[in-house]
Amino acid sequence: MKISLWSGPRNCSTALMYSFGARSDMQILDEPLFAHFLLESGAPRPSRQEVLETMTTEAWALLRQMHTPPTSEAERPHLFMKHMACHLRGFALDAFSDHHHVLLVRHPVKVLRSYSAYISEPTMEDLGYAWQAQLLNHCRTEGWPVTVLDADQLVHRPSEMLQALCRRLKLPWQSAMMHWPSGGRAEDGPWAKYWYQAVHASTGWRPPAAPSVAEQRGTNERVAERLQPLLQQCLLIHAQLVESALT
Repeated sequence: MKISLWSGPRNCSTALMYSFGARSDMQILDEPLFAHFLLESGAPRPSRQEVLETMTTEAWALLRQMHTPPTSEAERPHLFMKHMACHLRGFALDAFSDHHHVLLVRHPVKVLRSYSAYISEPTMEDLGYAWQAQLLNHCRTEGWPVTVLDADQLVHRPSEMLQALCRRLKLPWQSAMMHWPSGGRAEDGPWAKYWYQAVHASTGWRPPAAPSVAEQRGTNERVAERLQPLLQQCLLIHAQLVESALT
């Protein structure tokens, strides 16, 4: 089985990748399409030069990589791939027709507050909501397996949500998914040093910190004024996506 996770800006997608990587039957690939996206879009990223120097940008080579994982299928028969949703740029969606798609969505207020610390002027493409909505609609039209996963529910109820996701994927539950060794993984991309510090410092899923007053109220008061139009666009799409979220 090929599982493709499509998220926004690395919210809890890295933790989810580590969780699947802890399974005895799973190989993982960390954002294999990233260099292709950077070349196609010209987007600025902290790791841009390192990624372009070390990863292939050839579309057909990337598709072959996703269909020929590095380890024998007899040893680990399933492949989990973490992507940012915007990395679909430049690919026909039909290239992923045999994948089970998981759309990891997070509230736009939280995404913009964290992501704008790294990218001062994020765009709708960066945040991935429109890409996720497009992929969800395409999966439904084509009858492809697709699951929407609410990142907040995953963080607050990790065991329940992971077990529900495994049932949807028709995978047996493995309690090892709740824990992983501290530090990085060999599969981490060259961007890990910029984005993965919190996951590297962790050893598994843990109770979330208490929400701030603003989060309790669901307000957007801590999002910069210049980002408010973008926030409003994202809120509309996010509301549509979470209507289909796994419970």
